Amino acid sequence: MLSGNGNSNHQSYQAPTDQLMRQVAAGDDQAFAQLYLGTQHAIYALLLSLVKNPATAEDLMQDTYLSIRQSVNAYIPQGKPMAWIFTIAKNLAYQELRRAKKQGTDSYDDNEEISDEISSEDEISQALDNIVLRSALTILEERERKIVLLHVAAGMKFVEIASLTETPLGTVLSSYHRAMRKLQKSVREESVQ
Repeated sequence: MLSGNGNSNHQSYQAPTDQLMRQVAAGDDQAFAQLYLGTQHAIYALLLSLVKNPATAEDLMQDTYLSIRQSVNAYIPQGKPMAWIFTIAKNLAYQELRRAKKQGTDSYDDNEEISDEISSEDEISQALDNIVLRSALTILEERERKIVLLHVAAGMKFVEIASLTETPLGTVLSSYHRAMRKLQKSVREESVQ
């Protein structure tokens, strides 16, 4: 359930190439669609790890792809287009967090309300998943959130996460396992109460 479009059936992460970025820059709509489909879950996971709010992460994901479309000609091919895309997404997330802090709404977790009109079992399940997710996101450090969401929600392999975040593989693995222990402990404590 942890995906940018509410669909748990998603394709695995596909790293964009410099060639794909050149096609997008040339205005190839099919290439842009391929870029979106191959990276949407990773971008959503990154944004969710930063803003901790599914709706805001989805909005920022749309803004990220609009920004990519508008500034793709500025991309300098270096074999790391995903790092460039992540930079755009992170900058937009940090802008949003600064804006929310100025307006006094920096705690997205408390400002989300669950609709009274939840009708189907899928909607109830999704609402519960969102509550659990928001709770889980608050107990993890930023690096742990990012790694967990990239692995679980985006389907990325640990080697891909290490490369993308420019973090040693051992650090990615230990952060993931530490995060899983924190989440397990939190679930155990919640079930005792």
